[in-house]
Order: sequence, then C-alpha cells, then structure tokens
Amino acid sequence: MKNRLIGSALCLLVIVAFIGFHTMLNVKSRNKDTAYYILASNMFDKNGELIELDTDGNLVNKRKLKMQDVTKFNFDQDRFIAGGERANNNIILHGDGDYKLFSLLDNPNYSGVTSINLCDEKIIAVMNGNVEGDTYKNLLLVQNEEGKILKKEIIDIYSSDLLCEENVLYIVGTHLFVEEDIWSSKIIKVDLYNDKIEEKIYEKDMEYEKVILFENQLYCLEKLGSFSFHKDISAIFTMNKHLYCIADNEICEIKDGALSDSEYTLPEGTFVSSYLSDNIGVYIYCRNENIVKENQKNHMGYLIKYDKQSTGMVKETPVLIGKRYDHILFFPKEYIDH
Repeated sequence: MKNRLIGSALCLLVIVAFIGFHTMLNVKSRNKDTAYYILASNMFDKNGELIELDTDGNLVNKRKLKMQDVTKFNFDQDRFIAGGERANNNIILHGDGDYKLFSLLDNPNYSGVTSINLCDEKIIAVMNGNVEGDTYKNLLLVQNEEGKILKKEIIDIYSSDLLCEENVLYIVGTHLFVEEDIWSSKIIKVDLYNDKIEEKIYEKDMEYEKVILFENQLYCLEKLGSFSFHKDISAIFTMNKHLYCIADNEICEIKDGALSDSEYTLPEGTFVSSYLSDNIGVYIYCRNENIVKENQKNHMGYLIKYDKQSTGMVKETPVLIGKRYDHILFFPKEYIDH
C-alpha cells in the first residue's frame, strides 16, 4: 500500500510538472490585447516561436513552432506569409492568430525561398536554385493554398522581393554573369494571365532588395528611379499617396528627387530590420545593434508605429522576449481591418 501511495504521488507530481512546463511553453494572458504577432526563428535551429505582444511590449501569448531561418515575408490584406531561406518551411498567418504551416511543392526536403508573397488566393514564391551554365537559376512557383501547382518556371534571377499587382508579377534581385563573376540588378515582369515575361538588367554590382509600385513606377532600394542620395536608404514605402524612405535612420519624404526634412528619427543604437506599410502609416522593426538583458528578457529592439494620418503619431513598443533569436518578423494585428 505504501509503495502504491508513493507511486500515485510521483505520477501526480509528473502530471503537475508537465502542466507547468506546457504552460511555460504556451503562455496566454487574458488581461492584454494583442497588438503584434512576432515570428521568431534561428538560422540553424528548427525550434521557433509565434509570440503575441501588446502595445507596451507585454507578453500576451506564445506558441512553439517548427520554423527555421524564416526571413522572407509579405502581407496581403489580413494575411501574412513568411518563408524559410535555408529550409522549405513556410507559414500563412491570419489577423485572428490562426496559422497554417506548409512546404512548397509539398516537400520539406526542397530548398527554401528567396522571396515569397500572396496574390489573391495564390501563393507566389521564388525557390532557391543553383548555378547552371552561365548564370544562377531559381524556380518561380505559383500554387494555391491547398497545394495545387498553377505554374512552375526556371528563371535566371536571384530574387530578393516580389510584388503582385492585378495578376502582374514583378520580381527584383540580381543576375549572375558567371564568366565575369558579376552580379547585376535585374527586374522580371510576368503577366500571369498569358505567361508573358519581360526581363531587364540594370547596373553592375547592384542588388535590388525591395520593390514598390507608386504612380505606375517601380521603385527599388539601391536605385530609386534616377534619384541618388548621399545617405543610407534602408526602407522605401508610401504614406498618404506620397513616397517616403528611411535615410540614415530618419523618416523623410521624397519630393522632386530630393529628401525632405526628417519627420522622425529611429531610436539610437538601432537599425531597420524589417518594415510594413499600408499607405496610411508605416510599421518598422528596429533591431538593437547590441542585444541587452532587461527584466531577465532579451531586449531585441523596438516596433515603431508611425501614423502619418494622425499628424505623425509615433508609438514605440519594446520587443522583450525570453529567448534571443537571429530573426524577428512581425505582423500588426490591426492590419486585419485593412
């Protein structure tokens, strides 16, 4: 009887410990409202997290995810899509917190993506390939959310971003000339209705990292039309139907080929890691150059909300999380309303 009681007590302790451990892994507070979803991952670790923070940076909820090296992302209305660069693990996240994990081509053994986006009900991605012949070739893939393949085509661009506008796809990145060992900036335009493809190579030793469409013109980081600035441009976006950028960590409007005065300066000791804009305002994740401990958590940086329609209203939310991560992607919950 004594051994039976000891055994029952041990079982009870194990159950209590398991519940406590599970609670630590999946924490949820009912007293706070989610303002941001954080997708955290590491380059060589398959264990990531989906974290929810309120506007003050307090933890609302967190869930463990099998996600590795997730660095490529975009959003379409109330859906946020992100993909792994080294591994073929991808996620579609909705504004209510529901998410779906999937592998492109339904095969996790394939390579990751160099760019990914949503276009209506289609998932569009450029999957990492290899050097073949005289250039670097990647796979352009279009599939629906159920996994049905709608288009597969080899393209000779190392893509860093892609934009879909009314079934016209713009892919930006670099093109490799193997013999000369030269990487040149490149844009590919694909009409998804009739499969028409147009390609244009621009400057040598230049890479396009981000693309937006503004007044029927494409604008890319590293090359803004014919503009040239003696500042470090780390973001480009639109607000209130005007063109803006972040130059030397300052938000400035671009007018007639020149930068206006600074409207806001990012927190000292940070740099632009990622950003999202909906033409109303802009959200920026500024990562700390030096990660420090604060209240036994890692202070990774700040999520900045800059609302142009509210006369330049700024809200700075600290990103305080328990584990330090290589990559932090974010999605504002209020985007579900746009």
